[in-house]
Amino acid sequence: MQTPQAATDHYLLQQKINVSTVSGAKKLWGRMGTDFDTSWRTIRPEMLAFVQTGRMAAAVSAASYTPQVLAETGQSLESVGQIIPSAFVAYAPDGRAMDSLLDTAVIRSKMAVAGGATATEALSTGGKWLTGTLLTVMSDTSRSVVSADIIQRPKVGGYVRMLNTPSCSRCVILAGKWFRWNEGFKRHERCDCVHIPASENVAGDMRTDPYEYFNSLSIKDQERVFGKRESQAIREFGADIYRVMNVKLRGLGTAKGNLKFGTPTKRTVDDILSKTSTREIAIQNLQYHGYITGPQVAGGNILGRYAEGFGQLGKGGRARAASDAIATARATGLRDPLNRYTMTAAERRLYDAKYKLDQARLGIYPSSVGMNSADLYAPTKPVTPEQLAIFEGNYANEIAKLPTASPSVLNLARVLGIL
Repeated sequence: MQTPQAATDHYLLQQKINVSTVSGAKKLWGRMGTDFDTSWRTIRPEMLAFVQTGRMAAAVSAASYTPQVLAETGQSLESVGQIIPSAFVAYAPDGRAMDSLLDTAVIRSKMAVAGGATATEALSTGGKWLTGTLLTVMSDTSRSVVSADIIQRPKVGGYVRMLNTPSCSRCVILAGKWFRWNEGFKRHERCDCVHIPASENVAGDMRTDPYEYFNSLSIKDQERVFGKRESQAIREFGADIYRVMNVKLRGLGTAKGNLKFGTPTKRTVDDILSKTSTREIAIQNLQYHGYITGPQVAGGNILGRYAEGFGQLGKGGRARAASDAIATARATGLRDPLNRYTMTAAERRLYDAKYKLDQARLGIYPSSVGMNSADLYAPTKPVTPEQLAIFEGNYANEIAKLPTASPSVLNLARVLGIL
């Protein structure tokens, strides 16, 4: 089965809505004069109304997308409720008021003037920020609707990630990967990849292949997107695209990762190819350092020791409550956003940082997140100023991530009263 036609149609429609909205906003911004405050007060209401109209169109379109894909792929349409598109445009995707987000374009312009730019140059800077941000906002609005619709359908276990070409290397290596319903949609600014709703047993039939996309590019474009040495390793030596790009994007792995997954830890692709004189030696080095792993296939050919579906808290022993909570959430299609057992890793980091800081501000050193049996018999420890500063810093780091966080993390932030 090829990628569902409904998925392709959905992207094309969303792209038209996004481009139309951003183009219109750009024209409105073009009416800004050198008196930033006065001209912004004039166009601000029209800008907000125009953008919100575009977001509403994107949300309405996205609301019909999931049932269309499920019907086309023969999956269950059962849901526990009905998606309300207007609820997804009440706020910006990061949780703030939409007009407040738009105001940032003026702030950026003023900052540019403070940095020595002319009024014309400053408005250009603010306009570029506005364009980039709105592209992200439009895509995030649509994705939030689809994500919520997947969650409310008990028999839809998750989604496959679909590329919308042209794509960057970060997105390409995620193409075709199946994610469980509670795993956030990782994206960078202007990312326009989309979900394909899918139960796990049909996800493997979705032909979203990173290698197919890589091979469709010219050598020049391969090198532009993936890097010169990296492209050569994939194209000429059969190196694993996932290994090559993960090392390029994240750096070399740890000794522990090497023992568990064979992750390269000592030499990068660029280092190997730039210092190797013959093809035979290059292949030997790429194999030895874990870049050539076997036949190149979508999804990769290395399977780590991963207890699928039960997250970082595991399954069994002390974590039995975790597996029970996850199993219940899967069966019902609903989860308690404050149940730490069913949180994604990103959600848990935010939750834990806030919990620990709240305890520390009460003067108590948080030895764990939530009370456990050991805490019942152990005396509380006072928190030191140095420890409090660490908890403050950890919480601040998580708050700084919110502007680019997934919809599920933003929802948790709202539940916790952060947004």
